[in-house]
Amino acid sequence: LVPFPRLHYLVSSLTPLYTLADVNVPPRRLDQMFSDAFSKDHQLIRADPKRSLYLACALMVRGNVQVSDLRRNIERLQPSLSFISWNQEGWKTALCSVPPVGHSHSLLAVANNTCVKPTFIELKDRFVKLYRKKAHLHHYLQIDGMEQSCFTEAFNSLTSLIEEYDKLDATKGSLADAPRLSIAV
Repeated sequence: LVPFPRLHYLVSSLTPLYTLADVNVPPRRLDQMFSDAFSKDHQLIRADPKRSLYLACALMVRGNVQVSDLRRNIERLQPSLSFISWNQEGWKTALCSVPPVGHSHSLLAVANNTCVKPTFIELKDRFVKLYRKKAHLHHYLQIDGMEQSCFTEAFNSLTSLIEEYDKLDATKGSLADAPRLSIAV
């Protein structure tokens, strides 16, 4: 799920979404659960993965589900999802025959997707606001080995991470190869 060492932030979604106090939610059809797992309403962070680029995706299904059901739903959803050009078949799957409490089946999707970029942009903006005011800085500077240059390094690292996601997003829709990991010899 992590083809680039720095881009290891995964997005997860769960369907059906319910709390232990609300176990008696109406059952969902299997096909609807697969569609829900890729909608922004079922993401566990604020993100819209359908509008972004997938690097890889893992699906973990619990309950009475056959491999043929899993394959059929992947084939049904694949045209609507944008995968990076060199990993069009970037799916991993897992089946567990034990259903969740109160349901016949459930689906957990874990994806490496560029939709996490807005979260990092928001984090960077909040960091800049606090760092300009030097808010809470004194707490960290009291720790041995922590210097003000650590904050600058963290800011630069976050900025370069956002730039890497931008580069990948720029390849969306084109068949041109995105930059691959180069191994030093």
